[in-house]
Amino acid sequence: MAAGAAVSVAAACSAGTAAGGGSAGGNSGSGQSGAAPYLSFSPCCSWGTTWSNNPYNVNQLGIQNDFITLRLAVQNYPSLTDYTPQLASSWDVKGDQLTVHLHQGAKWQDGTPVTSKDVYDTALLDGTRGDGFWNDITGVKATDDSTVVFTLRKGQPVPLAENDILANILPYPSSVYGKFVTPQLEKDVPAYFVEYQKDPDKAGKMPEYKRMGKVFQNLAAEKVDKLIGDGPFQLDNITTKEAKLSKWSGFWGADKIKIGGINYLNGANETIYPQLFSNQADFSNVYLPPPILKRWKSTSNANTALPLSFGFVLGFNSHKYPFNMKEVRQALAYVIPREQMSQASYGTGQGAGGTWKQVMTGISPTMEKLYLSQDKINQLNKYPVDAAKATQLLESKGFKKQGGKWIMPNGKPFTMTFTANADTSDVVTSFNSAAKALTAFGIKSDVNATSGAQQDADQHNGNFDAGMYFVSGVDSLSELDNILGTAQNFPTGGNYAGKRGLGFGPKVDVPGLGSENIATALDSQARNVGPGPKLNELTWDYAQMVNDQVPYIWYATKVYQFTYSTKNFTNWPPVDKSGTSPLWNIVGANMSAGISLALQQGYIAPKK
Repeated sequence: MAAGAAVSVAAACSAGTAAGGGSAGGNSGSGQSGAAPYLSFSPCCSWGTTWSNNPYNVNQLGIQNDFITLRLAVQNYPSLTDYTPQLASSWDVKGDQLTVHLHQGAKWQDGTPVTSKDVYDTALLDGTRGDGFWNDITGVKATDDSTVVFTLRKGQPVPLAENDILANILPYPSSVYGKFVTPQLEKDVPAYFVEYQKDPDKAGKMPEYKRMGKVFQNLAAEKVDKLIGDGPFQLDNITTKEAKLSKWSGFWGADKIKIGGINYLNGANETIYPQLFSNQADFSNVYLPPPILKRWKSTSNANTALPLSFGFVLGFNSHKYPFNMKEVRQALAYVIPREQMSQASYGTGQGAGGTWKQVMTGISPTMEKLYLSQDKINQLNKYPVDAAKATQLLESKGFKKQGGKWIMPNGKPFTMTFTANADTSDVVTSFNSAAKALTAFGIKSDVNATSGAQQDADQHNGNFDAGMYFVSGVDSLSELDNILGTAQNFPTGGNYAGKRGLGFGPKVDVPGLGSENIATALDSQARNVGPGPKLNELTWDYAQMVNDQVPYIWYATKVYQFTYSTKNFTNWPPVDKSGTSPLWNIVGANMSAGISLALQQGYIAPKK
């Protein structure tokens, strides 16, 4: 839900890369004469040909986050209770109040101090676009120049509120945006969200909602000439090819940062590969397909960190015949070769971009380690490739095989189409592998590789057989809610409100919970259950349900390939035997925040 216009950016490079386009360039290690060398940073698809310094504009310049503008704190992923302070030096909770204390040395890049008014104004303006932390609170106030108090709604789990507030609020200067915070808006935002927490439909008809929408429209249209941040770097200039960020001496931790600045390059995959091989780029998150990965491994000074990231999920249209039958979905799980799908896209070499998922728990391997015991995981069906079991399941529901082709109980041939975004080449390759296996089994299958917009519309509208989903979250329930909640399953808000989406349910029997409206129940549980025994219990309940009902197949988990070179810079964050570390895990969850933290902690220094 959003009180104002929705802000979204469509991904266009490859599964697991950011959005944007344009050609890239730049000089690795270059900087101002006599200054420390600049790090050449070339993540895929950073910004397009049009951008805005206004973070509330649809063309917001996302590269400002964490480098130029700091959030209150960075989540030490995957922990939901551990953070590294940034703009907030400390925080505490007493009763229903989360009190945030700002860093005393924080300044804006125009030399003025960062104060509680900047955070207060930002919180209200974030409310006009419907930022999620307003679901956790009933109000916010600045009690002195460096203290902000958020009042939590009754029953709100503190860890979830801390994550929404600390890790997701990036304060902006009141000198630029404070004029939009009127006495009327100060009343409207809390009043609207208090009602929204009780009755979203009623809240959407309030005059407060309409006034907030008008404020957001004006706010998003505001022309901002200069980007004023409070972080370790400042924006010197930007073109479609490159942004130059120089280290800002006014940052309180500037003495720990060893580089002179960042040459932030802007380009798609095909422009980044030659930059890496020629040492024009020192660091990137670009996806490396098997041939490129093989070449990178043989390149001098080449290194790769490998944190796990989000899930590649194949979701069934459970509302559509015959996928509305559990036994059919189970049979398909016995035929679809998950390991082969992953290998077809990413190969088998160490450092490949994806790893196949052996047990369908509905959540990621990272979350399994936190919320499920291995003993419980061992109790679940692994659905190995087994044509005999698939045959038995289909025949039990009246399917027959004639001339090597499966015929449905209604007498029609059983065929199947996979829907995918044509720009996600790894997903298309994986789906082609699945379609080939199903066709060989007797279910004629193909892949409809279409535009991202059409793929998204078809899946939300329920016009598909099996579709693609990327799933992530801050805990196990948020991952489950990401796909089975109302975002993808019986949507209740946005452009697709009232559509079917996955069409799983709406009523579903969940072990330990009984019959529930799966989409709205998960929405509520994801918002209201924090870390603890209850979260562990619910995770196990839903893992059993997903494993048995098979509404979707988590067939692979993205392995982020963070490539970095030691030719020009050394002292990169260390990696363990699996190719990651706590700091690299943060980079995997929030790339800009993780790299900014690494630099603030003295990592990544010019090679002498």
